[in-house]
Amino acid sequence: MSNNVDMTESIPMDESSNKLHQQKEDDELHRLCIEELRTIFLKVHQCQQEPDKHKDELSQLHARGMHLCNKLRSLNRNGRMRIQKARELTIEHRNRLDDQTLEQQNLLYELSHINKEIARCEEFKSKDQLLELVSLEDFYANAPSELTDSTVTANDPHRLHLFQLDWELMQREKLHDDCKALQTEIGDLKKQIVRRRKRLRSLRPKLKQVVKSTDPVRRYIESQFDDTNNLSQSINNPLIAKLPDPLYVLYSLVLAYQQCDGRHVTCQIESKEDSSTTNGSVDMNVDADHTGELLFTYLPQLNIVTVQGKLSGLKAQQSQTLLSTLLHNLLDDNDNGQLSPNPTTDFLFQQQGKSSPIFSEMNIGYPYHWIQQLCKCQMVPLQRQESVVDCSEIIKRLTQRMRARIALDRILINLEKYEMPLLAEGNETTSILNTTIRRSITNLPIFRSFREISFDEINKYDFVQIILNENLLNHLTTSIYECKFQSLTHDENNRNILYAYIFIPANYPQGRSIILMKISSTNHGNKTMEKTRLNCENIKILERSLMYDVVYSSISSSGNGLLDPSQHFTLLAQQIWRLAIGFSLLINAESSPVCTSRRRQTLLPQLFG
Repeated sequence: MSNNVDMTESIPMDESSNKLHQQKEDDELHRLCIEELRTIFLKVHQCQQEPDKHKDELSQLHARGMHLCNKLRSLNRNGRMRIQKARELTIEHRNRLDDQTLEQQNLLYELSHINKEIARCEEFKSKDQLLELVSLEDFYANAPSELTDSTVTANDPHRLHLFQLDWELMQREKLHDDCKALQTEIGDLKKQIVRRRKRLRSLRPKLKQVVKSTDPVRRYIESQFDDTNNLSQSINNPLIAKLPDPLYVLYSLVLAYQQCDGRHVTCQIESKEDSSTTNGSVDMNVDADHTGELLFTYLPQLNIVTVQGKLSGLKAQQSQTLLSTLLHNLLDDNDNGQLSPNPTTDFLFQQQGKSSPIFSEMNIGYPYHWIQQLCKCQMVPLQRQESVVDCSEIIKRLTQRMRARIALDRILINLEKYEMPLLAEGNETTSILNTTIRRSITNLPIFRSFREISFDEINKYDFVQIILNENLLNHLTTSIYECKFQSLTHDENNRNILYAYIFIPANYPQGRSIILMKISSTNHGNKTMEKTRLNCENIKILERSLMYDVVYSSISSSGNGLLDPSQHFTLLAQQIWRLAIGFSLLINAESSPVCTSRRRQTLLPQLFG
């Protein structure tokens, strides 16, 4: 038994015993175990001849044989594990080989595609080579300076060719647009000619039929009018004969409107003995306390009619500014009456060596375009097409404008007294405001001052230059006011003062008033810090909401989609209320150590939710 392997060492069954042994050592150990089992089997066969005599030896041989069988099982398990690991390693290398093969095929495909693209680019012939470009002399003479820079194109033929192509494209686009516009104009003129020819063909029989059918009525009206009306008007208004043609046309239109649907309108003729001009005035009773007066004057040398507007009964101190722009931008946003609508006026003044008149500096009224068309003044139009002016529509718009000025006067009266303006008559002010604003009425800031300021005073601020550059304001027709609010605080070292600059256009409330804000903050008695829309996003949000959300909320609250006239005339009052309440919310939003974008987004729902 000296040559036998030591079979007494145990084989661990845990994971640490599953380490793979080298294959040669396992093969040698397997061979030794088989030889020893053969030897044991022979001895057992011999001992079984006399079992009683060799009983102890048989038991020992049996135990030793069982131990060797367990050893063989362990070796078999190690072999299977080695085979499994070899299979896994083989599969891993096979997958890696497949991936590398696939990557190689992709690279070969990409290489082939790139080679084809290179060949295609080398064989490509651009269409610009077939274009007949303008000569270099014409190019340098007519092209813009950024395309004809000699420092760039002198030594770079490719850049020069690109600039020539850009210039050719610009010219062709311009010619295409001109051709398209001319074709459209030709088509419109052809349609207009056909339509007018058709109308002229059908006009003669219709005119004959109208004259024939209205002949009895015409004879009756002429007899009655000549006997009664003409006689009574000649007695009561002896100055009718002195009226020039434009004022006579205006007098006839207003008189006809008065007889049809204008009981609140009266027309009078005024004449001065020491003057050769004759004036016509129209009085409009807006309500029991306010009366509007329009004074029309005809200037025969300039062939224009001017008009002056007055509105009695206004009580606010700033009412003169409201009266000066009473008739501005009535039909057109650019019709402010500052220049003459007759182009011959400039020519006449140039012959006298004088500049064109500015009617705001003269005390004869303003020559608006609508009054020239209403009086049928014969002049060359500044534009090809002009809007059709109707007398009834003009009077309705004048009445609406005067009512809006009366409502604005009431708002200014409250603001001059440092009081919040009323949104409606009686106790309906708080009912117009939404639920969120009514909850914040108790936190209103202190109203410190209200005054009218000039354009030069506001022009020095940088945040005002933004709306001036965008042509949102006309400094000749816009009224500017300054509102001052102070936040509610008992600490004098921590104060926030709001300066609100209100820009009211001439066509308010059709044109919304613009409010720009500046907040002056003092923290712990330190240096004062100013915030505007240039450095504070919350101020920009609040300014934008004051201009747009007030109108939209009023429309949505009316139910049927129509704007309530009472709320329409009090748009400025609603803006003032929302400004005062939004100031407190804005201070709370800005007082946070970190003013995040999420906090900015919650400012509007708090104010207008």
